[in-house]
Amino acid sequence: MILGLGPYNSYSIKGCEGGLMLIPTIILGWIGILIFLIIIFTFQKMVKNNEFAFLHKLMALMYAMWLPLPLTLSQLLNSELLQVGTVFGIVYLIMLVITMALQTGHITFMVKHNDDKSITEKIGDYMMATLSNPFEGLANVLKSIWALFLGITFCNSGEIFMGIIMFLFSLQIFYYLLIVLNTSLVKRIKFFSKAKANTFVINLETLFFFIVLISYITFYF
Repeated sequence: MILGLGPYNSYSIKGCEGGLMLIPTIILGWIGILIFLIIIFTFQKMVKNNEFAFLHKLMALMYAMWLPLPLTLSQLLNSELLQVGTVFGIVYLIMLVITMALQTGHITFMVKHNDDKSITEKIGDYMMATLSNPFEGLANVLKSIWALFLGITFCNSGEIFMGIIMFLFSLQIFYYLLIVLNTSLVKRIKFFSKAKANTFVINLETLFFFIVLISYITFYF
């Protein structure tokens, strides 16, 4: 696309072609946001009732609701460059669906079938470390790359505001890379150890990221 070209002219034809994907993506996207909000408002109660497995199952379902989003954005924005970024977006979501589902199984087994304590807490921690970091950290690196391609695509289509927002999200790649390196290196580097996964920051950033994208396709097209 040519820089400065009006978004209406560049998207109108493609928007019609993507109409069949657009409506289901919007509906599923907002269902995912709703699940996220349910998790936020019921988190303390679920933790109190030791419902960690159900919490992870909800998160797996939430990420699954967003799976059509990268493909729909790629079709609506009609950018060959974004097709490359779309691969990162899809892999990111698939990775999180898989890890949340696996963590659900692990937690369920630990709670329901470990009355004899044959699985020690140390083994349980090992399994969670295997299924979460650096797996989730790497997934978020891929999300940041996807955001970078989205930012470039939006700027090339003249939507500078959306481009800037996506570029800001893409800057998170440095934070996630530090987390991945810190959890992956055998020889610890003092500088990397300063980067620790903050679940509040990560979840808040994820929520805003998808709210922005789903709001865009909901109210623009």
